[in-house]
This record gives sequence, structure tokens and C-alpha cells, in this order.
Amino acid sequence: MTATGPGAPRVLLVDDNQGFRSELRLLLEDCGIQVVAEGENGQEALDLATRTEADVVLMDLRMPVMDGLQAARALRDRVPALPVIILSAYDDPALRSEADAANTYAYLVKGCSGGLVLDTIEQAWAHRAADQAP
Repeated sequence: MTATGPGAPRVLLVDDNQGFRSELRLLLEDCGIQVVAEGENGQEALDLATRTEADVVLMDLRMPVMDGLQAARALRDRVPALPVIILSAYDDPALRSEADAANTYAYLVKGCSGGLVLDTIEQAWAHRAADQAP
């Protein structure tokens, strides 16, 4: 995927590892995806999601202050149309089930291909646009 121009998804990137966030930001921006804000925990995700015009949230699972699943549940209450993609170090069926129960859009495992991350962002963005169409 290579998105460009005003028709590109805007992503809120949340991970407590600043180095990993920087790498992800480079990947996304190299493909024309705008990172509108970055946070390092779930509480920051909630604050930023209500202050930015993000189309998709790409968020880690395990973080201090508030983890990704708690934040995803809270985001569903505050910004119900905003899709949340969990990007976790844990390939655990129980955590995937918890993410499904939190109504996240997708659960990806860190180390998956950049193409999969990009495709999932684009699919979540398209899904959101379809849900908001008249």
C-alpha cells in the first residue's frame, strides 16, 4: 500500500517503546500515512484520540498507566467509530480473545510484515469510511 495526499489515513501511534514508535512512524510516513500524534500509554491514547483527527489507532497491548485493552474499551465509549488495531509482542489466543471482546479492529503480532500492518491500517480506515457513509 502506498497512500498519498488528503485521502491517506491519519494514525494515532501508541507504544511505550519510543524506538519502536520511531521505526513504525518511518514505515508509515514512507508509505504516505500521516502519524497525527504519538503516545506512550493508554491514558495518553484516550487524551490524544479526543484531541486529534486520527482515522485509526495503532496501539501496543502492554503499556504502563493503562494497557491497550483498557484503552480500547474506553475508546469505544468515547470515540466509537475509531478503529483500534492492537500491535502486540504476544501471540496468545487468550489475548486475541480479549482484544476481540474489547471490539478492536485487529490484533497483529510485532514482527509481522510491514505490509500486513499497512494493509490492516488501510482496511480499518476503509471500514470506518464505509460505516460513516450516508
